[in-house]
Amino acid sequence: MTTSIRSEYIVVADGHARVDGVLRTGRRPSSVVVIQTHPRLPSDENLVVWPMLDLPTRGIDTFAYNNRYANSTAGTEIVTVWEDIALDEAAVVAEMRRRGYRSVVLYGYSAGGPTVAYYQAVAERGNAAFNGGAALSGFEGFFDGAGAARRERRLPPADGLIFQNSTTGTGWSFLARLDPSVVDEASARRDPALDMFEPANGYDPATGAGSYGRAFLERYYRAQGERMQRLIDSAQGRLEETRARRGRFRDDDLLVIAGIRAEPASIDLALASATRGPGRSHPGGGETIVRSDRAVVPNYERRNHSFRDGGTVHTLRSFLSYRAVRVLPGGYDPDAVAPERAGIDLVSSNSNTAALLASVTVPVLVCAGTADTQVHLPHAELLYNAAVATGDRSKAFIAGAEHDLTPAAPGAPDTRNAHLDVVVDWLSTRYLGGPGA
Repeated sequence: MTTSIRSEYIVVADGHARVDGVLRTGRRPSSVVVIQTHPRLPSDENLVVWPMLDLPTRGIDTFAYNNRYANSTAGTEIVTVWEDIALDEAAVVAEMRRRGYRSVVLYGYSAGGPTVAYYQAVAERGNAAFNGGAALSGFEGFFDGAGAARRERRLPPADGLIFQNSTTGTGWSFLARLDPSVVDEASARRDPALDMFEPANGYDPATGAGSYGRAFLERYYRAQGERMQRLIDSAQGRLEETRARRGRFRDDDLLVIAGIRAEPASIDLALASATRGPGRSHPGGGETIVRSDRAVVPNYERRNHSFRDGGTVHTLRSFLSYRAVRVLPGGYDPDAVAPERAGIDLVSSNSNTAALLASVTVPVLVCAGTADTQVHLPHAELLYNAAVATGDRSKAFIAGAEHDLTPAAPGAPDTRNAHLDVVVDWLSTRYLGGPGA
């Protein structure tokens, strides 16, 4: 059924945030609105992202918006301070409430997943979500006033969370693709024994595929954590020099990181190949172990060695807030489906999706495409298992869907409509009175 959609460009502003977005409404008034944003997508892509374009045809209003970093002339990743984005989401949630929506649901695609989990955890728990500044950013919370008059600023909570191919966190996912063979940050000199693109370690240059042994992977994952810790130590040390006015600048400095496209599961299809427990594939699947049908990521070695795709630049503060995460001494397991088994210091970053979901009490829907080459099936299982505080959690797998939920193969089922059906039924049951309402 085709429904006319009205699009309204809106600037949302309060004393703490100013963001722009597009409100899309269908022919009939909707009592629920779905809000979407992404910490990395450029401005134009953020406003036209799917399924914000299609949900209004099913009677669900949507609002897609740019956060404060989307239009940064310095580049999104360079300057992003993760904790700030909660203020943008708060302004939007309050605006949607002001416009009369009874239910507000947050939609997190890819890195938008940790974004909405972070926001809801803070909105529900307040500054207690920051564990007294235990994260590497040192952020302690949101306050109004100063001195004896300082008081906690509370943010308005949403009514539900939807995850589409969500990452495990902006730091956690960065760790998973950090090239541990880089042993010198200045020259990007590599240790061949830790290089996943060395034929001796299981890489096939002719096909671009890999087949890695367990012993190599154990060394590899351990070395990823060690390299991440070296980057953290460097950033913290240089930031201390800056604060002491012994650095190049008096406020911050830049950190250039090479080799950020080096996740073994991207080219070894035997890794992260299935869920541990049963799940339901859509359309029309029953409860069973869900298996990946993703393809090898093309040109992955070239991407890892390029500056455009395989390098990133951050300020020191941005790195510690947005991309840093600490690994526990025993090393980390990229395929863990229980947060406590992942080997990640869950409070070291305020973007660890699984840690944030542990305190969220509103309904949660976790969706994943079986052909996603960027986020793997165990990640969806991890997030579902982490949502222990809500009494209403669901998971759905979209057969043959890539990261953006387009079909991975010609002639495949209509993956986007399959996902849309799942989302609309989930929303209708909880917020509109019944499936298909």
